[in-house]
Amino acid sequence: MTLFQFYFLEFSAIYIMIGWAVYLMFCINQPYFGSLYSMCIGAYFAAYTSINWGWPVWLILIGAVILSILIALIPAFRLAKLGPFPMVIASIALLFIIQTIVKNTDVLGARYGLFGMPFIPQHITLMITYGLLLLIGYVVFHLDYSHIGRAMDAIHFDRDVAETLGINTNRLSVQFQIISSAIGAIAGVLYAYTMQGVFPAAFNMNLMMYAITIVVLGGMYTMWGVIISAPFLWGISQFLPKNLTGLSIIVYGVLLIVMLLVRPGGIIDRKTIKIFAKG
Repeated sequence: MTLFQFYFLEFSAIYIMIGWAVYLMFCINQPYFGSLYSMCIGAYFAAYTSINWGWPVWLILIGAVILSILIALIPAFRLAKLGPFPMVIASIALLFIIQTIVKNTDVLGARYGLFGMPFIPQHITLMITYGLLLLIGYVVFHLDYSHIGRAMDAIHFDRDVAETLGINTNRLSVQFQIISSAIGAIAGVLYAYTMQGVFPAAFNMNLMMYAITIVVLGGMYTMWGVIISAPFLWGISQFLPKNLTGLSIIVYGVLLIVMLLVRPGGIIDRKTIKIFAKG
């Protein structure tokens, strides 16, 4: 397997996870990007504990998830009451706060980051990554196609109406923030091991733009779209000429606008799913 093939498979899986984490919050009409700062937390946790303490991967994954959930819980109950626009602003602020903290913390490598993580063979890395991807996909699928999924639809349609139906919207929001943050932490650990290190610039506004484009392009109302959009978008950034790779964010922006204008439901919407289900 070539290095490009490995990176393609690995990053596709990582960004599918991030896409699912963002998608869950979109389903309840709260565009929360806590999964992105949780990805940063998970990546730095993996780098620090593996380099300095020699922790194994399984322990790092558990520790990263627990730490990210604890941090996510700090603003979670207040965020649960916010509408879509305030939620976006709060998410951006939290992402910048976490990025600024790691950028100015010497023990975390400051602006240069942490590198020199233990090497894991490519086939083992892929086995771990795709095993976790299947597990996360199973969780998201069962959330989608259960009574929780119906509650998600009700909240997305009208939060006030959902509450009159007996749905505890705040509690569901907190639960989804926790799940989204846990997925982000797992993606961060895998990202750090793939790169064998981590640096602050990886977790900036470009990452948020990328995550939004994955969900909108793939389909905001179904979990299946990101399976197509995540590899497609990562591939675009790799096939651009070297002198134009910095313009990938512009390409994502153009795709985002075109999709919203031409097909707001994304590549795979619920009508598409129904057509496939009927055979």
